[in-house]
Amino acid sequence: MRPGLVAVLALALAGCVLRAPIPPPRDPLAATPPDALPPPPTETWPDEPLQLRLTRHQLQNGFRIVIARGEPNGIASVAFVSRATPRWDERAPQAVTSWMSQMIFRATRTDDGVVDDLLTREGFSPQIDAGALGLLVHERMPREELPRYLRALDQVLRQPELRPEDLARRVEAHADRVETELVGSSGLLDDRAPSLLYDPADVRAQGMGDRLEVIQRLDVAALRARHADLLDPSRSTIVLTGDVDPRVVLPFLGRLFGAWPAHASTPSIAPPRYREAGGPRGRIVVRPALRAYLRLVERAPPFTHSDYAAFLVLEQILGGMFASRLNLSVREGSGASYGFHAAYGATATEGAIEMETSIDPSYTRSVLDAMLAEVRRVRGEDGGVQPAELALAQTRAREMLLAQVDSSAGLAIAIARRVQVDQEPGAFGDVLRQIDVLDAPAVEAAARAWLRPDQAPLLMVVRPEHLDGVLGAGLGSFEVVTIRSE
Repeated sequence: MRPGLVAVLALALAGCVLRAPIPPPRDPLAATPPDALPPPPTETWPDEPLQLRLTRHQLQNGFRIVIARGEPNGIASVAFVSRATPRWDERAPQAVTSWMSQMIFRATRTDDGVVDDLLTREGFSPQIDAGALGLLVHERMPREELPRYLRALDQVLRQPELRPEDLARRVEAHADRVETELVGSSGLLDDRAPSLLYDPADVRAQGMGDRLEVIQRLDVAALRARHADLLDPSRSTIVLTGDVDPRVVLPFLGRLFGAWPAHASTPSIAPPRYREAGGPRGRIVVRPALRAYLRLVERAPPFTHSDYAAFLVLEQILGGMFASRLNLSVREGSGASYGFHAAYGATATEGAIEMETSIDPSYTRSVLDAMLAEVRRVRGEDGGVQPAELALAQTRAREMLLAQVDSSAGLAIAIARRVQVDQEPGAFGDVLRQIDVLDAPAVEAAARAWLRPDQAPLLMVVRPEHLDGVLGAGLGSFEVVTIRSE
């Protein structure tokens, strides 16, 4: 390096060292003034149904095709959905259905022999869900890849090679994960939660440990028998959305899926059975953790129920939106937590809503009381649901529902789930109008029908010094598990 350049660099570095520090800000950080926040929306949404350009067709073997043509952007999405192998089918254990749904994608018989991970080798990565009413497989791709994907999907669904060695490896890996999870606090809570909500005779009550025992007894023969149930064309539908032309794809789909031979299946879905009052209300894990953890789990309606729209709004009020009372109180008011959350999940047969937070341990009892008080309030007690929060919750619930169908992939899934329950493909749009017309009494009535502040299961991680305060709160009996360290 030249001497002159070295001198210049030295002077520059010296200047950096000797430069005065950055002065403090003129004005310190402060919360947004209340008068700077916009008021909740007051206008009503126009009652305009979603416009879907639908083409529907049924093949001679009963296989159904639904096409929702979208914008010419070169992207297409596909959802295969079946009603032949429900997760809660009384003909087969849930573990058999779930593992069959995953294992059939591992290896496929082709004209060139058995091919491992055929869809992955072809460049696809579909999402697979062994749902309450049956299998759902969905993927998004460039439009020109559509024929190649559909051919590979047809092969995978119809010609899986179920091998004992593949099953053994996956079971071993699954067992290792479950055994590791059951050592920690979260695993101990997650394992117990289903049995606190559902009747012991209901398969939904099985925890991770119970399911593991069934999984470890799985064999390929059971998976093959369950796969045979899946191949019922009269209970199968392919949904295409996005940049697809029905005139082009319908003949191709007819040749491909019209070749499925008739195979009648007779699934029998067991409805949910909830646990009656009595026995432990929840589980408490006692350990010297830096933060306490509180979770309330409660039954909720399926997405086919008339209370579905109300629970999308209740989800927001109970903690789904930042402006929920509990979040503002626990996070913004007391600074006890980074946030309070609520989540509502619903299948075609059942639903559940959870409220949870991780807090400063000294606030354990007060936040627990606040959670249960909020459940009572949305049921109509202590002032009930207020107009301002209802307007915000409706807006957010509506926008989140619209966001789910804003892409071709989301639209394909939404249509497939409705087709799976024999509803119109665009039935999810009716929920938007149901959200718009909700008032406080309707939301409170839905809450009273499902939420039980005195019985809803509670799952907690508390420090030893706060255990007596929780047990003495008169909330019922609890199972107590003590962990010295993790």
